[in-house]
Amino acid sequence: MTLLATSTSFVLVILDTSIVNVALESISQGLATDVTGLQWIATAYVVAFASLLLSGGALGDIFGARRIYMIGLVLFTIASLISGCASSMATLIAGRILQGIGAALLVPCALSLLTHAYPDDTARARAIASWAAWGGAAQVVGPLVGGLLLAVFDWRSMFLVNVPICVVGMWLTLGIDGHLGDHGRRRLDWPGQLSAALAMILLNAALIEGARVGWGDRWIVAALMLSGLSTLSFVIIERTSSSPILPLSLFSNPVFSWICVTVLLSSATFFGMLFVLSLYFLQSGYTPLQTGLAMLPFALLATAGNLASARLAHRISPMSLMLVGSAVRLIGFAGLAFGGADVFYPLLALELILMGFGSGLGNPMTISVLISTVDRKYSGIASGISRATGQLGSAIGVAIFGAFLADPQHVSDGTRLAASISTASTTLVTLVIWCLWRQREASSTWRGPDR
Repeated sequence: MTLLATSTSFVLVILDTSIVNVALESISQGLATDVTGLQWIATAYVVAFASLLLSGGALGDIFGARRIYMIGLVLFTIASLISGCASSMATLIAGRILQGIGAALLVPCALSLLTHAYPDDTARARAIASWAAWGGAAQVVGPLVGGLLLAVFDWRSMFLVNVPICVVGMWLTLGIDGHLGDHGRRRLDWPGQLSAALAMILLNAALIEGARVGWGDRWIVAALMLSGLSTLSFVIIERTSSSPILPLSLFSNPVFSWICVTVLLSSATFFGMLFVLSLYFLQSGYTPLQTGLAMLPFALLATAGNLASARLAHRISPMSLMLVGSAVRLIGFAGLAFGGADVFYPLLALELILMGFGSGLGNPMTISVLISTVDRKYSGIASGISRATGQLGSAIGVAIFGAFLADPQHVSDGTRLAASISTASTTLVTLVIWCLWRQREASSTWRGPDR
């Protein structure tokens, strides 16, 4: 029941990402906005999500994961209704921000509930992979459902479809043990939360608007400087706080620190390319339904990778699955970088297959490894860190890669440039995972004769 109920949250989070990408062109026409406006629609949700994930994990640890999870579902329902009824860009962006707040409560509490429901490392790895597979399924269905809804209704249906899923999630959550998870005596770190949120909002605002108004603009420079100062303030606050929202001691573990780096870079390339490819197809004359079908290999193989990861978790170490997944994803990005998106579609579909399968195979294990490196009393915080890092990477990827498509006349060149950056980034990620894998294998071999 815990796995089924918590999987609902990931369906909502991923569905709201994939289904909205298909509707970008329709939203642009309906609300008379440009690529910059579309970036805000995508990143308003992501930035709010990433900024508050640590607080979501902390609230779950303090007041109980199930209670905060239920509040997150209620907020997500209200936000979906606001977004679906929006008549202006400001209202839609406000709805997206509220969705991000709801998601920030849902995801870390879902992972915290899973961590306590599956105390065994292997069982937990399989459960998290299964949880991720539900998100992969939503990624598959999202573009197709979005295309079908747009063929019958308008873009508002993209958000209203969340409401019945939220209702089902609430009903399932009532079946979870209300005492599942740790209830600590920690206080919520408001100064740390505010400084972290300010740093992320200013950074993403500068990345999105900088491509439009110019990087030398005084407001862009000021936003970047204030973002840096807010980040520095956050570090100082966390070092001196008696109840930090982000215990910096966790980063004394090098495996934890490097896994956070890989999550950041992997999410930036994955979600950045998802945004770029969706816009590429739409701006190339594809209908929303055709765009969903064109992206189907990517989504299907991401789900297949999640399922394969769940089945192999008890046979192959999570770090090994991470390494293989990253290597497969690297081949897909490299093919797109050197071949371009405007080549024969079956070849592009093969690249989408590799990118999707590699991501699906390795990403669930990344979360499992990260959570396994901390004490169980920090499970909510670690869950929040894993998703916050991923969502920060997603926001940065959309902001940077979206700028490459600002000129509709050079959309193919922009897609190739985004793929080239993804190739370089994934190469670095693969090398980092390989070094961690070698270190862990050497440690296991060293301990072998003593057993």
